[in-house]
Amino acid sequence: MSDATDEVDPEDLQRQLSEIKGAMGLAEQYPGRARLWLVAGLLIGVAALLVQATFFFYETLGTTAYTAVWGGFCVVAVATLWYVSDRLPERDPPDGAPSWRILYGSLAVFLFGVAGVAGDVARQVPGLDRALLYFGLVIATPGLALLVTGAVLTSYRVRRRDRLVFYVGGAWVLVYASWIPHVEGLRYVGVGLFGILFVLYATAAYVSLTRA
Repeated sequence: MSDATDEVDPEDLQRQLSEIKGAMGLAEQYPGRARLWLVAGLLIGVAALLVQATFFFYETLGTTAYTAVWGGFCVVAVATLWYVSDRLPERDPPDGAPSWRILYGSLAVFLFGVAGVAGDVARQVPGLDRALLYFGLVIATPGLALLVTGAVLTSYRVRRRDRLVFYVGGAWVLVYASWIPHVEGLRYVGVGLFGILFVLYATAAYVSLTRA
């Protein structure tokens, strides 16, 4: 019996365990992450609805009220994400897996950089078209983040079915962002409609990710 035990290859055993985990879902391997994704998705949807509302009523609100609304939302959003993420079980990432902070931080820098590049062009177009340019860029960024998330989850050995949730999400968000300037109705209420659709998507994604 001891000879059989001595012949076990630790690397081979680790590889077999990794393959077994590869058939597991996100919620099984990383408890609580699906709930964090749901909360983040709901916050993105609410933010889009707020953008639409404050865009329509900016002159009525005034600068002070506008700042207060967005300041309050940012405080609530950050506090909520911190509360949920702080209660997640600690899990070490697999060897060679990229950092989520670096990935999402890079996307944020990308958004600011693209918005800056488009600045000179934006000043030459009417107000609504200028707003649609920035709205489209902001909406497209979560779409890109979803595609990147799906790809990175491969290194976390999350099953393909769960990764498809993020691929599908990224695809529809990018397509939607490209439609906003060209569909008449979306030019006026597209951001708010996106908020509603994203809340529905986040909820459906949560149900799919937590399904065995």
